[in-house]
Amino acid sequence: MAERQVIKERAQLFPHPNAERLELCKVGTFQLVVRKGEYRDGDPIVIAPEKAVLPPQLAGLYTNADTGASYLHGAEKNRVGSVRLRGEVSQGVILPLDGLEDAPFGEDLAERLGITFWEPPVPVSMAGEVEPRPPAQHYKHHDVEQFGIYVSEFASGEEVMVTEKLHGTQGVYFRTAEGRWLVTSKGLSRGGLTLREAASNVYWQAARNSNLFAEADAAFSGGEVQIFGEVVPVQKGFSYGQHKPTVFVFKVVYDGLRLPRRDWPQWVLDHAVPVLYEGPFDEATVRKLRGGLETVSGKGLHIREGVVVAPKVPRFAADGSDLSVKLISDAYAKKETGEEYS
Repeated sequence: MAERQVIKERAQLFPHPNAERLELCKVGTFQLVVRKGEYRDGDPIVIAPEKAVLPPQLAGLYTNADTGASYLHGAEKNRVGSVRLRGEVSQGVILPLDGLEDAPFGEDLAERLGITFWEPPVPVSMAGEVEPRPPAQHYKHHDVEQFGIYVSEFASGEEVMVTEKLHGTQGVYFRTAEGRWLVTSKGLSRGGLTLREAASNVYWQAARNSNLFAEADAAFSGGEVQIFGEVVPVQKGFSYGQHKPTVFVFKVVYDGLRLPRRDWPQWVLDHAVPVLYEGPFDEATVRKLRGGLETVSGKGLHIREGVVVAPKVPRFAADGSDLSVKLISDAYAKKETGEEYS
């Protein structure tokens, strides 16, 4: 999802594909579902996204007027969750503008409002000793955003690739210009931290089991290399037929440039997330692909989490984010609790 921050941005509205009385509202890179006509393009909105923990004076605003029941999550009913309304995710709550009229656009307002963020408990196998990430010229982060608020970014007939979205945990593998490999997770990466090498750590295990370091060194003779992959199996009920931690690659960055899949070395292709469709962009075709069973194992062992769609030639969206967006399957959405670790 989008980077966790409380931001004020101007609304951009898009049609809801399944409801005439609802609209999709883009705030920064977050997606909200709002009542049609409630907002207009350009209206300032402050959003607290999912997993934001609200202070009491804000948490008390999100209750059912008739029953008094809170719409928030957690034992203290102060944690923002996401909800699906007619099949589209709404990723947070809209905060009052009172007192924030002069707040800057695009800056994180969490500290100003006393808002923190909740993280689910990290399993022992995913934890470990950490250290600060050393300086690097081209180090990047990876997120995929919601299809509904980015679909208009794709040109009709544009060549795209649709890959299966796996339900694991994001492993980030970075080789410095000096040849040192750094290993981290999505959450630790955002905090500027890497994981020290440990036999018990699932991210390190997955890299060794996949022979990632040696193969990447052989394929990329020099410079900075960054490989993003989904490490499985780690989430309950989503084994993908794997019996030991394994990396399935979905993104490769070489000296700061994202490589199109056609330029990936053979080893990376052999250890990549499955491609479900390549061809001209068609919204109906993409939406049909999000459901069904996983294809990694070749046995359809469990439901598909969803799909990721991106141009075959990587490019940015109008807001500067990577144009790489996700559609979650209806079956997975019904199982999602909001407490999954990434």
